[in-house]
Amino acid sequence: MVRALILLSAVISMAIGADAFAISSSSSPRLAFSPATSTSSGARVSTELFACRVNAKKEKRQRNRDNMRKFQKKRGSSRRKLMKKLASNAATDRENEFVSKLFMTMPGPEIKKPDERRGRY
Repeated sequence: MVRALILLSAVISMAIGADAFAISSSSSPRLAFSPATSTSSGARVSTELFACRVNAKKEKRQRNRDNMRKFQKKRGSSRRKLMKKLASNAATDRENEFVSKLFMTMPGPEIKKPDERRGRY
């Protein structure tokens, strides 16, 4: 009895496995040796459709990312950046003022002409 059940289950599993490799006679061609899956209505769907769905999902994610960037609000500068910019401008002004004082033209010291009589200054 147990042997008969084991034999029956082996035959059924072989029949199901053989059906997966059969070429269907439906209007849409299928690849040979592609495993077939069945939906609740009994219609067969090939695995190549699943790959197409995966690609479609990837493309949709990319489109959504691009669209999100397109409609993203433009943000202004942060308070920290503004304060750094003001401090940098102030430091630049002080440095420019210092450099301009360095190269300021001033009259040189008076050079006394030597006294021709004595050969001294």
